[in-house]
Amino acid sequence: MAGRGERDDAAGAAAMAGVATGGVEDAYGEDRATEDQPITPWAVCIASGHSLLRDPRHNKGLSFTEKERDAHYLRGLLPPVVLPQELQEKRLLQNVRQFQVPLQRYMALMDLQERNERLFYKLLIDNVEELLPVVYTPTVGEACQKYGSIFRRPQGLYISLKEKGRILEVLRNWPEKSIQVIVVTDGERILGLGDLGCQGMGIPVGKLALYTALGGVRPSACLPITIDVGTNNEDLLKDEFYIGLRQKRATGQEYSDLLDEFMAAVKQNYGQKVLVQFEDFANHNAFTLLEKYRANNLVFNDDIQGTAAVVLAGLIAAQKSVGSTLADHTFLFFGAGEAGTGIAELVALEISNQSKVPVEEARKNIWLLDSKGLIVSSRKDSIQPFKKRYAHEHEPVKDLLDAVKAIKPTALIGSAGVGQSFTKEVVEAMSSINERPIILALSNPTSQSECTAEQAYSWSKGRAIFGSGSPFDPVKYNDMLFVPAQANNAYIFPGFGLGVVISGAIRVTDEMILAAAEGLADQVTPEHVDKGLIYPPFSCIRKISANIAARVAAKAYDLGLASHLPRPKDLVKYAESCMYSPIYRSYR
Repeated sequence: MAGRGERDDAAGAAAMAGVATGGVEDAYGEDRATEDQPITPWAVCIASGHSLLRDPRHNKGLSFTEKERDAHYLRGLLPPVVLPQELQEKRLLQNVRQFQVPLQRYMALMDLQERNERLFYKLLIDNVEELLPVVYTPTVGEACQKYGSIFRRPQGLYISLKEKGRILEVLRNWPEKSIQVIVVTDGERILGLGDLGCQGMGIPVGKLALYTALGGVRPSACLPITIDVGTNNEDLLKDEFYIGLRQKRATGQEYSDLLDEFMAAVKQNYGQKVLVQFEDFANHNAFTLLEKYRANNLVFNDDIQGTAAVVLAGLIAAQKSVGSTLADHTFLFFGAGEAGTGIAELVALEISNQSKVPVEEARKNIWLLDSKGLIVSSRKDSIQPFKKRYAHEHEPVKDLLDAVKAIKPTALIGSAGVGQSFTKEVVEAMSSINERPIILALSNPTSQSECTAEQAYSWSKGRAIFGSGSPFDPVKYNDMLFVPAQANNAYIFPGFGLGVVISGAIRVTDEMILAAAEGLADQVTPEHVDKGLIYPPFSCIRKISANIAARVAAKAYDLGLASHLPRPKDLVKYAESCMYSPIYRSYR
């Protein structure tokens, strides 16, 4: 791939020759070509047609026209037929569907992304409900477990302990210079699969594919990063195909110093308006890093804040079915890690805003249960700081079923990664307490889900309002068809990131997270409620993301945190106009 200087020279030469290379300044502060405007990619100026076919950013395969084939020395390098992009998409979808094993589908799509970027995104956008589980949860979990065996070419940056003192230099090795969103992981807590070390790269790659497909953020503005400090996974350390450092995880000051250097290098290289999304860090680091950097950096933790926003949106939408407010509910969280406590805190903030009560008061109807039982005041001296605010007065309770009977929650939310923990007895107990029990089994992947959709509906006799982290097929019970809601973070983070980008926000606040949740809940229509849905269908995810982006951007402007001025009059239309389109461009 050419360096920045070569591209600048190419762009300059094209401009001198009178070739259209841009014309519309976008939200990224760059000139971009309009969709119907012929352009000359920098690769064409400095490389042969053969190289153009190998450039995924500009490759169109059999869609290069006769004129383009002559102009860019492609004649003879392709079969004579010229196919429209739609027919290419149809053929690729048929090919992907032929694979019976989900991991094979994943690999086929990753291969497509590496050879024809626009076709990959068009396929994903047009078939999002079918392909989302392939490029992300649950298939991406298996891909991370086997990443060393299926590794083909790097799709992001690897920063290991070997690069300590040289991280800025490593960042400058990435060919794209105008980065707006970074997704970074250290691989210690990949989904519900534990420590996968360097092989966690599948998560940032998958997340950023969704940033583009669902949120419209340019692919070239996205940077996946894995920070490799070792792994405590003995199986990986013994695996001859493992691609990371073969050592135990670094901790303490060594770990902290590396993260400090990384965050400083990001700001120095890309400025303060690049969004750094922390992904799949272990609890003991996730909260610490978020609190450490959020005051002076543009940071977002999807496991804490993104999960919280999507679950809060589902809870708000559920009120349209049960006819109450959040303040009327009692919440029991099974799992008190970064997801559970993050959701709990955002729910408390929303209740505080709605009811005009202090957040401390709002927390009183929110209970947490971890591996040692209910979090109560007598445990304050032995629990982590982020749990203490939910340590209420109550006698100790060890078991989930006993906690349900004692607390009598109206909503049960699972995020502990303990499969089948919502037993028949637990669901029946929830149903005996509530006419419409809210049961959210959020743990990923599917094997870690607290219960299945079929179990929730059958054990509650069709009365449960159910949501899950992994997708489940519709369930027929007593001649009624129930469509399970998937509380997928993909509802939130792509639109949230777009809102940050288009506003030029310099910080992320809780108010912006609440705005994203409320924006998603507003997309749930009465028709959706009648079907028992607490989330809108993914088929209209780009519209959903544009509305979320507008709400987030509006809050950034209201708080004085937006730097792109003046404020657009219609933020929804502005968000839509800034979204990346995968339609092929015409090349001169």
